[in-house]
Amino acid sequence: METMTQNAAAICGVILAAEAAARLCPKDKMLGFVKSLVILTLLASGAAALLGTEWDLALPQAAPEEGGSQLEAYVENQMERAAAEQWEAYLRGLLAAGGLEAKKILAEVDIGGESSIVLTKAGVRFQYESDAQRARALLENVLGPETALEVTWDGA
Repeated sequence: METMTQNAAAICGVILAAEAAARLCPKDKMLGFVKSLVILTLLASGAAALLGTEWDLALPQAAPEEGGSQLEAYVENQMERAAAEQWEAYLRGLLAAGGLEAKKILAEVDIGGESSIVLTKAGVRFQYESDAQRARALLENVLGPETALEVTWDGA
């Protein structure tokens, strides 16, 4: 910080000396050129001093870690939501291929360590019991025993 103060004082001194010389000497092109050259050199030296100064900025270290974990949780939540929506669309298409229309479809997914997406539970609601029985048979054959399946009907 002391070097910056010294540089600023030197710049001010040289500018004052150049202005005094300009007022005392006759005005000609050579004096204007020398004055411009001195001012340009001083500004360049001041800029170099500013750029070379080490700025001691103490930033809090805990904030990026908290933000990183929040961001990671948000991204994971968005991935799970998108994967569940894709599975719901897949199940809706599968049931439509079997001539069934569900009132409500829910899918629960698990994202593994290697970003593998696994359907862990599928829930489907129908209006009629016969549709629910047909859907259960279809989904059990397609999804396999590792996926929990909940097929319900409400009769309304």
